[in-house]
Amino acid sequence: MEALLSNTTEEQKDISITIHDTNVRGNDLTIPINNLLYIEAQKNNVSVCYLKDGKLTTLEIHTTLTAVIEEMKAYGNIFQCHRSFVVNVNNITSAKGNSNGYQLILGSCTNSIPVSRSYVPRLKSFIA
Repeated sequence: MEALLSNTTEEQKDISITIHDTNVRGNDLTIPINNLLYIEAQKNNVSVCYLKDGKLTTLEIHTTLTAVIEEMKAYGNIFQCHRSFVVNVNNITSAKGNSNGYQLILGSCTNSIPVSRSYVPRLKSFIA
């Protein structure tokens, strides 16, 4: 798995992604794809957790998780693990769980990200 992730990380080191804010005067967020940790849906917004200059940063953007997933479907390392969460698999440092679901730890992030039971088979195929 580590070889796969390091290859993906190396291939995508010059790629930046843009998450578009749907507010009239919204500010779009453009970051290197390898700095993205996860995106969480929160009502009419998404919370984007990423690394900025080596520090953990969170920014709320007015858009939907569905729109973000649609924008990022070309990137194979962006994985929806829960109805409210999308993660960058390059930044997964550990996964633990049982038949009820898994929890992912991403990089230097202290939050654990849930993996719903319905997404576990796809996660296993991702990391197997």
